[in-house]
Amino acid sequence: MADSTPTRNHPILVVMIDGLGDRTWPELGDRTPLEAALTPNLDALARTSATGVLYPLGPGRAPGTELAHFVLLGYPAHTYPGRVVFEAAGCGFELSPDDVAFRALFSMVHREEDGALVLVEHFAGVDDVLCRDLTDALEPLEHSGLTVSLAFTGARQGVLTVSGGASEDVTDCDPFFTGEPVAAVRPLDNARDAAAASRTATAMTAFLEHAYRFLRENGPSSAGESLFPLVKWVGRKRPLPAFAERTGMQGVIVGSGSLLPGIAAELEMGFRPVPTRDDPRTDIEQRLAETGRALAEGADFVLAHTKVADEAGHAKDPSLKRDVIAALDRGMASLASRSGLPPDTIVCVTSDHGTPSGTRLIHSGDPVPVIISGPGVGADAVERFSERACATGSLGHLRGEDFMPVLLNARGTTRYLGARLSSHVGLHWPEEYETFRVR
Repeated sequence: MADSTPTRNHPILVVMIDGLGDRTWPELGDRTPLEAALTPNLDALARTSATGVLYPLGPGRAPGTELAHFVLLGYPAHTYPGRVVFEAAGCGFELSPDDVAFRALFSMVHREEDGALVLVEHFAGVDDVLCRDLTDALEPLEHSGLTVSLAFTGARQGVLTVSGGASEDVTDCDPFFTGEPVAAVRPLDNARDAAAASRTATAMTAFLEHAYRFLRENGPSSAGESLFPLVKWVGRKRPLPAFAERTGMQGVIVGSGSLLPGIAAELEMGFRPVPTRDDPRTDIEQRLAETGRALAEGADFVLAHTKVADEAGHAKDPSLKRDVIAALDRGMASLASRSGLPPDTIVCVTSDHGTPSGTRLIHSGDPVPVIISGPGVGADAVERFSERACATGSLGHLRGEDFMPVLLNARGTTRYLGARLSSHVGLHWPEEYETFRVR
């Protein structure tokens, strides 16, 4: 009789270098920061890997970190609940499914003679104690049949909620760039319920005017400048299948901030906090050490996230980003040698989006490199980890929706399409199913 003992499935490690992708710059010899960086460890890993490039949302589409992660973790983009849902969960703020919510950033604005507000500074230089006191004293507002309120959540940020039948189909007001006017809140042209969207925009406008007057009178202000809650990243909490249900794996995210623990909470994944370090090498070394512990303790899937390359890209200095990438590589010696990892681990290194270290683009829709190595994954001829080198690799040009199936295929647990052994609709082959019994 054949041995029916199931074999152990390979664990998966994804090292997510936030904002890694970029464009070529003359000061780097018409190379990208990744191409210009000294990356012996990533290059060694690429030589043992199947390689390719990844468009998290598709060519030319520039995602935010949260939407890219949501899709790369195996979820359809159309089920995305909005970044504020993850941010709120990461701060321990409970949202109701009735709430339409926005992330609020306590920022400094200047009022022009015509009444227009112009952004002076994101995350205005006021402490959290003052922000909390001011927010606690700011009364909710009822307007157009809706209730609008603001709650402080820390780090000079809050959550604005609109309840009572609000619509998500309204605009943000954060212009992202200093010196630009704050945007008016308006209903979207394609709002699903035009009347509800119009009421929501009207109520939010009234509340933001109310908040501006209150903060101008009670908060720090001078020469026409005052505190103001810029709002963006609208969303509404909705049921989502757990990561284990979607992929068949017990997942863990290793990272920092409020977004990643919120994603983990909403998808019922584990979260292991590792503070961001000023030194990129130390930053990734500590994340990889925590990753090794998570895998040793039984996690099937670990996503280890580092944001330092993204922050360098936002500084709009290609040379700085090159140097940060080189420092990250120095911290990846253990990854290249697989030290501290189960020997059968499938290792993937990629990014969630490009962050051009020039131009006014916040993020870009350019491809990011992806490499996958592990048992049964055939290496191709690519010898460098970079955008252009990996574009010639055997994985080809992937979209975000392909990412998790490719990893599950390497693991040996991808779903056999057409078969319906169980009622679940996830991406993986079911490990358990209901037995047919004759009575």
